[in-house]
Amino acid sequence: MPQPPNRELLKRYRAALRKYIEANASLEGLIGPEFAEAHKRAEEARAEFEQVRQEMLDTNAKGEGV
Repeated sequence: MPQPPNRELLKRYRAALRKYIEANASLEGLIGPEFAEAHKRAEEARAEFEQVRQEMLDTNAKGEGV
């Protein structure tokens, strides 16, 4: 029988995705060191998103639901 959604994990997933989207949007129009710093933040946000995404996929694979 499927388990109820893991609302906390879904909340973390959405927050990480939002952070990644916002970090990417901040790259527009930047050059030099400002671009490098914004790119670093975007990459950190991407890594965080991917980690939470994998947690969600693993949870779903176990039949625990998301």
